[in-house]
Amino acid sequence: MKYRLTEAAVKDIREIVRHIRVVQKSPQNAKLVAVRLKHQFEILVEMPALGHPREELQDDDALVIEVTGVLVIYDPKLKPLTILRVIHGARNLNQVRPR
Repeated sequence: MKYRLTEAAVKDIREIVRHIRVVQKSPQNAKLVAVRLKHQFEILVEMPALGHPREELQDDDALVIEVTGVLVIYDPKLKPLTILRVIHGARNLNQVRPR
């Protein structure tokens, strides 16, 4: 079984990796974060219940798991498992709409 990334999730990942590479001037860390995210997505396919619901998302189906300071918001009920958003852990989840 595979996973799917929404357009918003793809954009989120690009922005996070670019920020690490350009602003933080750390191409190695940018690549490491990208690799860790992909690895976590693959793990979620095998164990979709790893995440936790977050009330502030106002989405009963969305689960959240943290990876290297980044929050992965996903819906394990969709087939294939769908990565909805990937946001920095310091962001206020009340302002994030996963869908």
